[in-house]
Amino acid sequence: MNTDPYPAFLRASVLCAAICMFSGMLSPAVAEQPEQPEQPEQVQELEEDAGEGLVPVSKLPDSSLVEVVLDRGASIRAPLLREDSSSVVMDLGAQVLLLDRQHVASLDRLQDDPEVVVQDEGGMYRRGRLQARPVPELVRTHGDSVVLVTTPRGLGTGFFINERGYLLTNFHVIEQETMIRVTRFKRRASGYERDEISDVRIIAMHPLRDLALLQVNPEHFADDPPVVATLTAQNNVDVGDLIFAIGNPLGLERSVSQGIISSTTRTLGHLRFVQTDASINPGNSGGPLFNARGEVVGVVCAGFSFFDGLAFAIPITDVVDFLENRDAYIYDARQSASGIVYHQPPQRRLPLPEHQQESP
Repeated sequence: MNTDPYPAFLRASVLCAAICMFSGMLSPAVAEQPEQPEQPEQVQELEEDAGEGLVPVSKLPDSSLVEVVLDRGASIRAPLLREDSSSVVMDLGAQVLLLDRQHVASLDRLQDDPEVVVQDEGGMYRRGRLQARPVPELVRTHGDSVVLVTTPRGLGTGFFINERGYLLTNFHVIEQETMIRVTRFKRRASGYERDEISDVRIIAMHPLRDLALLQVNPEHFADDPPVVATLTAQNNVDVGDLIFAIGNPLGLERSVSQGIISSTTRTLGHLRFVQTDASINPGNSGGPLFNARGEVVGVVCAGFSFFDGLAFAIPITDVVDFLENRDAYIYDARQSASGIVYHQPPQRRLPLPEHQQESP
């Protein structure tokens, strides 16, 4: 299994940045910062028993999405679990957040916008704006669009973008390989069922942007179409936005990791990336990066296990550009850069010059 599938320029750029950061941390010239006064703790452990005046979860309306603005300007948008005169309880997916009411500047109840999904003219992919939901619910709804992509060299992740079997992954996942296998996970009453498919062909590749478009034989989905991911209709994400990734790190299938957007303008090797602190490892490459609405906002391409909380994804604008202009990156087996492995030819012995030849 390929344990270091990331492009060399990404490794070099991150290592240089880390060396500079560590050098600055060790420099004796850095002045000590004055000790900050201790701030009151705003996040506390949620008690099991509901206090007087708390609203039971079962009685909350179906649309409980709220936006809370704290006294220092930070805002949080998430489903509301409970509210009273002393506290506000919010659902962050994997965690429950308890806020002291005295630090809440405002609380606005948001109405869920109706879901809008638009198919592109060629029917290749769909973009839209979905309703915000807790992360566990989003995983159940959209997680089945994620697949395992394997080659003789290693493995990665991909996700379906239409019901005709087209899926996206990273170029480096299938680089120099044409024997590609896709494993999707079909939900059944007794659990998940593995569906391994070897009839996979390469449609287009963009080595510089590290993207590849594959297609599973559509006859395989005659009676059971795949679950399709929706690309976000918004071209950008904001720093601090909640995101989560689904993939197959080190072959551990259907693993979910959660984090936030750390930067939207990170440039490595003259290419722009979205930086996140979600846990990304080899095997996650090519998988979708979802926002809090279950929309794909990027394609995971690199993570560094030796730097905690440092991972990157390809922005959705570049993904859409690749799909819209896929004819420019069409796969051609006759071209040397189209994923074919060329083996070394056998060596041939040349005849010796006449003056070096032995006489009979």
